[in-house]
Amino acid sequence: MAAIPSLDRGHRGRHPAAAAAPEHTWPQSGQPGDLAWCTLPAEESAVPRARAFTDTHLAAWRIDGETSDATRLTVSEFVTNSVCHSGSADVTLRLIRCSSRVRVEVIDGGVWREPDACGPGDDIAEGGRGLALVSALAQRFGVRRTSFGTCAWALLR
Repeated sequence: MAAIPSLDRGHRGRHPAAAAAPEHTWPQSGQPGDLAWCTLPAEESAVPRARAFTDTHLAAWRIDGETSDATRLTVSEFVTNSVCHSGSADVTLRLIRCSSRVRVEVIDGGVWREPDACGPGDDIAEGGRGLALVSALAQRFGVRRTSFGTCAWALLR
């Protein structure tokens, strides 16, 4: 299995996409790289833009089917959470290809808070189920603090 690049390595305390154009793919070559990232303003338009960015790279990497669907849903959920709850000015989406698996990382400048649990009588609640969906689809997932804020991540197969 290929090593997964560290979130913090090589950026010397700067945000992971600070040195990159907003929709930069690394490494640059004639072939799609194993790492792609974009930084978007933390506003509603970030969600469809993040999905489009994801679709482009999944297609280039020839990842489709259930892995593609799970990756799109995870990106939508994580970016939506960042936009709605982080208070951050921007959100960075990182996609890392490891063979037929995809690691999704969404980084923002916010502070992680445990989600409110939906009680049994909360059948009509508008939110609160997204991380449960990600948990069901992902091989592994989590949320961690970084020197930049919060990173929600999932490994999808």
